Amino acid sequence: MARNKVKKGVKDTQTGIFNNWTPRMERIGLVIILIFTFMMFYPSLKYEYVNWDDDVNVTINPNVQQLSKESIGNMFTSTVIGGYTPLTTLSFALEVNLWGFNPKVHHLNNILLHLLCTLLVFILLKSLGIRSFIVVLATFLFAIHPMRVESVVWITERKDVLYGTFFLLSAILYIRFSETGKYVYYILALLTFILALLSKIQAVSLPLALLVIDYYREGRFTFRQILNKVPFFIMSLATGLAGIHFLSQEGSLETGTIMPIGERIFIGTYSLLVYLAKSVIPYELSAIYPFPARLTWMHYVSLPVVLAMVFGIYKIRKFRKEVWFGSLFFFVNVVFMLQVVGAGQGYLADRFTYIGYIGLFFLVSFVIQQVAHSKLNYFLIPLAGFYLGVLTWQTSQRIKVWENTETLFTDVIEKYPRVAVAHNNMGRYFREQNQYEKAIASYNQALSIDPDAYNTLNNRGKAYFDTGRTEEALADFNRSVELNGEYAESRSNRGAALASKGQYEAALIDLDKAVTLEPGNLSARSNRALVLYTLNMYDKAVDEITLYLRYKPDDADMMNLRSLAFNQLNRDSEALDDLNRAIAIQPSQGVFWQNRSFLHNKTGNYAAALQDIQKAGELGVRVNQAYVSELQNRVNSAMVGGS
Repeated sequence: MARNKVKKGVKDTQTGIFNNWTPRMERIGLVIILIFTFMMFYPSLKYEYVNWDDDVNVTINPNVQQLSKESIGNMFTSTVIGGYTPLTTLSFALEVNLWGFNPKVHHLNNILLHLLCTLLVFILLKSLGIRSFIVVLATFLFAIHPMRVESVVWITERKDVLYGTFFLLSAILYIRFSETGKYVYYILALLTFILALLSKIQAVSLPLALLVIDYYREGRFTFRQILNKVPFFIMSLATGLAGIHFLSQEGSLETGTIMPIGERIFIGTYSLLVYLAKSVIPYELSAIYPFPARLTWMHYVSLPVVLAMVFGIYKIRKFRKEVWFGSLFFFVNVVFMLQVVGAGQGYLADRFTYIGYIGLFFLVSFVIQQVAHSKLNYFLIPLAGFYLGVLTWQTSQRIKVWENTETLFTDVIEKYPRVAVAHNNMGRYFREQNQYEKAIASYNQALSIDPDAYNTLNNRGKAYFDTGRTEEALADFNRSVELNGEYAESRSNRGAALASKGQYEAALIDLDKAVTLEPGNLSARSNRALVLYTLNMYDKAVDEITLYLRYKPDDADMMNLRSLAFNQLNRDSEALDDLNRAIAIQPSQGVFWQNRSFLHNKTGNYAAALQDIQKAGELGVRVNQAYVSELQNRVNSAMVGGS
């Protein structure tokens, strides 16, 4: 890995607006881009969490609830929906523990990270010696293109802007190493690559991207280039294999289950063409692009079209280096996301292009710069201005779609009405808003599309249960468990429904299974603790609540329940400790004061018992006056006896 001095890209040789920008002009252009981009995405600071994975990644993720050695250890030894993204989860945990569950904080940091990526794109292109106009225009396109919205405005996609930051920083450090031969830059490039891999698996493409960068700088591929990427390739391979394993465990990896692997090649080439088209004309953007039930003629035609394009690029002689660089940089950064081996529900996603589009934006800017020197230059400036204006308007409109769950899935359903998951998530949103009829209607629509969706059956069952329709709820939970007995949520909810009917032993079987399947399922744990208490299994109830409080240490209701179990076990001091903590957390909860009054009465502290029961009455608890009178008499007797 010896030092190797190479020539950078072609220097400016012409004058005019498209050439020979001074460093000051470049900096002004960059500052304008950053300010404009922030203002573009500023409205998202008012947006909510959406139930499109924001819950699983943030709001109900037990490892985000608190920041401890145990939770951090869990982040680095577990996955979220089959994805290994510990650094992203850690960033959410830091935010939550500093500012609570505040979507504004998450949105702000996503925007700031996107701005940092925009700055790094500028630095990367400058490091390659690319002309100033191309650098500035490509950076602007990266910053405001409509295909960026999903990565920036969707809280869950912190993964993109975080891995993008470390990915770009690693590439810049690698270029610095190539220029100076100083191994400190090489080591730093490796370290930042590791951070990128810990943020999102898509970073595995970096070694290939570095080879493309080497080609642009040196004009050829060499064995030495491959040799100094060996550590990068090893880390990529290990991460990729681990990712496949995690996805297969989660059930998100589908290899030939929907269609044979041979047909998936057409899925890949079609996806590639769609990404190419949307880089220029971002049409029909959606949070979900449903996997086709069968291939169409467009899928089959896509393969020869792609092959023809590859042949055309290969035969190019003029501007060969620029065209190859832009095309290959795009391709290597999306190739693993073309769903030849399926992962998840869709085969297209705007977020997959976050880094890859840098290559295409470079090509678009390069073409505009070249046309500027032709006879068409008088039409170019107004045409380019109009085009950029249209992209900006599209981005502003696309941002609005992510305001909340309802706006998001309304957009999906308008474009793809047969997407069951969109109707399911809309139903979840309506249920959370206590709009149960709308929720049930959405679930019914989802089940008309996919009758065997066990998660949708579970969700409809919850809506039925919330509205007192217990038998209908049990029917849905039973069907959900029948379809997938390993789905913890259905087990947990059926356990709660059975407990509401007094069938505690049957409920406990389901709740035991739920916490075995999903130890972090707090709903299952809280219901299990309540059932154990009801069955007079106080020791086990205490153990269950103690485990629960490790995930959610400030749950006053569970502290109150554990105090009741401690009380039954005559562990009065521990019961009192729990009630004191519960009251400190929720002082307006009258029942806590009442329970502490009973405990004080049990231990002979009648004055404290009287004060607590009076406080409970002030907070709205219906107090037994005979109990109050008894306490008053005991206090008075103690005072007389003391005198």
